[in-house]
Formats: sequence, C-alpha cells, structure tokens
Amino acid sequence: MARIAGVSATRPVVIIGAGIQGCAAAYFLSQRGQPVIVLEKDYVGRHASGVNAGGVRRLGRDIAEIPLSLAAMDWWNQIDQLLDIEDGFHRQSYVKVALDATASNLAASRIQQLQKAGFNHETWVDPGQLHQRIPHLTKSVLGGVIVEGDGWALPWKITRAFYDKAVSLGAEFQMPVEVQSLNYFGDHWQVTTDAGRIEADIVVNCAGAWGAQIAQMGGDCLPIEAHAPMLVITDRQPMFLDAVIGVMGDTLSFKQLDNGSMVIGGGIRGIASPAQNKTQITPNGLSTFVMTAGRVFPQLRDVAILRAWAGIEGYTNDNLPIIGLGSQPGIIHGFGFSAHGFQLGPAVGEVLADLVMARQPRVNISPFSPQRFN
Repeated sequence: MARIAGVSATRPVVIIGAGIQGCAAAYFLSQRGQPVIVLEKDYVGRHASGVNAGGVRRLGRDIAEIPLSLAAMDWWNQIDQLLDIEDGFHRQSYVKVALDATASNLAASRIQQLQKAGFNHETWVDPGQLHQRIPHLTKSVLGGVIVEGDGWALPWKITRAFYDKAVSLGAEFQMPVEVQSLNYFGDHWQVTTDAGRIEADIVVNCAGAWGAQIAQMGGDCLPIEAHAPMLVITDRQPMFLDAVIGVMGDTLSFKQLDNGSMVIGGGIRGIASPAQNKTQITPNGLSTFVMTAGRVFPQLRDVAILRAWAGIEGYTNDNLPIIGLGSQPGIIHGFGFSAHGFQLGPAVGEVLADLVMARQPRVNISPFSPQRFN
C-alpha cells in the first residue's frame, strides 16, 4: 500500500471531479483547515451526482457497503445543519415490494443474511400492513422489505450545497478545467491541465466514469465501465405516496416529489459516450421500468412522461466502489460507485479527508481497496 505524504503548508490538496464525492471531500478538508483545489472538466454535479434518482437508502446494499452507508446516514440526519439548507433530506421509508413468491423468498433470504451479519435495519412488512401504509399499491403484493428513516433528496441541491459550503470555507474550484497528465517529481505531484499546472502532495481522484483514466495517469490500472442509468419525471398527480418504492428482484426506483410529480428509474441503462461527454436514451429501456411502476401502482399506467434523462456513471465489475490509496505515494481514489453512491457521499467525503490527513477512517474500507483488482 502506498504511503501518504504529509500535506504541505504551501501545496494544496488537488481533487479531480466535482460530483458529490469530490465536493464532500473538499468540504471536510476545508473544514479541517486544508487548502484544496477542485478540478472539474464540466460543472458541479454535471453527471451522476447531479442527475441520479436521489435515493437516500440503506436498503438493499451489499453487506460490505452497509457500515459506510450507516455512517453516511449519520450525516444525512443532520444535513440541513451541516450544509445550511432547508428540506435537504426527505426522511420517509424505503420499501422493496415482493410481487411473487420468488421475490418473497428472496426477501426472506436477504433478511436472514443481514441478521447473521449483525444488521437489523431491514425488516419484513406483511401485505395488510403495507396496504395500510401505501393504499394505492397493487392488491397482489405479497409484502415487502422496509427500512424506516430512508428517503430521498434532490441530488443537484445536495451536491451544490457541499460545493457552496466548501467554497465558503476556502476551497477553490476551477471549472471547466481538464486534467491532461499527472507526474510525480520525487516528493510531489505536478498536475497539468488545459489551464496550467498545479503542484500537490496529494491528488484525490473523484472523477467518476473518468476515474480509470485519471488513475492510469497516476500509475494505477483500475477497471471501470461507463453506463448511463436513465430516469423519467411525470406530470403532477394528487399526492398519494410518502415512501420510496423498489421491487425485490427487479429494477425500480419510484418516488413522488412535493409538487406531485413522480421520478421513476431503476438501473435500466441508456448509452454512455464518455469520450463525447454525451448519453443517449433508449425508449425500450424507459418503457421497461415505467411498466414495472405500473405493475406496482396500476392507477399510474396513463400518466404523462414529461422528460427523460441519463447521466454517465462509472461501474466496477463487482459493483463496489473504489476507495483507498493508489500504488503511488500521494494518490487516493474515490470513484466507481456503480449507480449507488449518492447516499454514501457524505461518508465517502469524510473517509477521503481522513486518508488525505493520514487518519484512520471510522469505518472499514478494505472491501473497496483499489488493490483488489491486482
């Protein structure tokens, strides 16, 4: 494992990428008195961090991610005070409904697996209780797995708020600026961009779908695939839902905003073209998760879709993020969140700040080590 050089009094920490991970890391470092420069090739939250479904969930996570997710929830429960905003986190519940026996068995197995690992935040709710809480659900639902206190947030709002707070604490953001090379000169890094050069002891790679490209500049070969998870927003409907809904064994993320519109997603991917900085919507993919939403809420089959979009996200082959020290001194990685990194953002920012300052993170990040791909 690479050593981390001490942070110089004159050299800033350079963070590459102004998504939620990069902005949160900039916030925590600035709060601790560290000089920070964030380099972003577009603008704050341009890709995955600003255009995702906004789920703030512990539900359904890989067991390796749960401690990090729980640590993140500590921050989410105080997000308004942390970032000086209002209504930053809509605390409700998150439910994955079971629509058939296979899904029910999957839910039972999941809860048992979690309990063996010492986690009790996911519980089963039977059909009667579920219909009492969410009356518009299909009558054929067999129950569901619920996490109380999960919910949703507006991703662009939270990412921007981390940016605003970091700036207020002294962080410098350079946008649009593209990193062209990283070169190590004995005791520090020279970061060459299309706007000039910066010297830094530590470089933090939060470049998302472009993270592998930045990693390679720093001497690490880390596999990432770029995909474009799609979302739609509907016309406004009478308020009927105060929970976020998913489906066991299927792809769905469904919530109703305060204005009555519904945001529907669930991992179905469009076409990502990171080299062109573009995405393309696939209509067949959209219809898949919209039809799934119609199975869960039959009265919604005739709602109007107002807009569809997709952001470019980086996926690892095991769907776990890459968080940790690179192979060269002074390189730290925090990318590859595989379309479920938004809720983790505050905790990841804290972890990255800890790594920069050679502190032990309060959660175990060994499952996310960049070295697991060697």
